Amino acid sequence: MPRLLKYEQYQVLLGDRNSFSKTDPDATFIRMKEDHIRNGQLKPGYNVQIGTEYQFILTYSLHPRPTDTRCLWPHMEKARRILGKLPQTVIVDAGYGSEENYAYLENEHVKAVVKYGSYHKEKSKAWKENIGKIENWTYDEAEDTWKCPAGQMLHFRKVSKETLESGYEIRKRHYRSESCDGCLLKERCTRSTGNREVVVSLERLRYQKQAWEILRSEDGYALVVRRMTEPESVFEQLKNNRGFRRFLLRGMEKVTLEVGWLALAHNLLKQAANDQKRKAAILQ
Repeated sequence: MPRLLKYEQYQVLLGDRNSFSKTDPDATFIRMKEDHIRNGQLKPGYNVQIGTEYQFILTYSLHPRPTDTRCLWPHMEKARRILGKLPQTVIVDAGYGSEENYAYLENEHVKAVVKYGSYHKEKSKAWKENIGKIENWTYDEAEDTWKCPAGQMLHFRKVSKETLESGYEIRKRHYRSESCDGCLLKERCTRSTGNREVVVSLERLRYQKQAWEILRSEDGYALVVRRMTEPESVFEQLKNNRGFRRFLLRGMEKVTLEVGWLALAHNLLKQAANDQKRKAAILQ
């Protein structure tokens, strides 16, 4: 009975996470980038998100999650509470490019300069020549059919739903070809012995198309380039120049306070450096 009670207490501490640390129950085991031994060891930690402008930290938030995907909307909502409104534009990398995040930003009327997982792969010759990728097929919206490179039509069969842990619902549409027998391209298209079937979220494809158009535009490219000198350089400043690589406190509340003091110190030093450059320019 005591062991069962202990496991029940562990489950309460775990919540919707997949791990927690006994030395800091609020922390989650994460595969760190700084892996000097190179053995892929997991260590307890927090996923720190920051929002910057001109390398000043405007917002920050901590999350007990190893990946960035589900950190976007909680971070944005904290930014709304701090700033009084959401930013007009958000620039983040492919780790945030999920259908749920695209939908959130669209509903909030925020311009999403957000890469999706296959964005860079789609530029490669191998991707463009892969006839098994539905992105290389033709969709007829009026007939709700897909046409593969071999000219075979895939017709709609049914709708299925997937509900994520956050409660967001993904609607997936299922399509199947009439017959793939004798198709000369079948071996390059699928390993299935039967007819080709595809399951796709049309919303996800719509969001990816919008993201592709924004990212390939002149303004979008300029924003992506600017991001390289924004949060990434701030993190490098904090870790390498300031030597802050490990939290000194434990628990979400205390660590959040620690990051807050760190952000405040960074902003003050950044402002002091800007003032020094301005004075030097005046003297010249």
